[in-house]
Amino acid sequence: MTYEFRNDKYQQLQVHCPSGKVRFVDGRFETDDKALADELGALDADFYGVQLVNAPDEGEQDPPGDGEGSGNGPEEIKPPARSASKAEWLTYAQAVDPETGGLDELTKDQLIEQYGSTE
Repeated sequence: MTYEFRNDKYQQLQVHCPSGKVRFVDGRFETDDKALADELGALDADFYGVQLVNAPDEGEQDPPGDGEGSGNGPEEIKPPARSASKAEWLTYAQAVDPETGGLDELTKDQLIEQYGSTE
């Protein structure tokens, strides 16, 4: 798990961080030490010229969403209740069929008729 940094401003920069000494060679520096990488990342990039190029995969992370999904891929999109607002039906219709345009011109009843409800 290696963190890679680049420095185009100071090719041979040396920095003393609390976690250790950093020495860029030909504008490059690598470390496996997360604390040191965090300290380098916290430096003022405009002043020191240090840029993080690549960070290791920090392990499995939760995918974006509402936290209720399994995280194993796309979830089935469920239609809103018939009593839901037109805006909710529009959002649902756009999620189900993102290529379709002009949906906002349809009435709520037309959206329900076209995109149906499983209630």
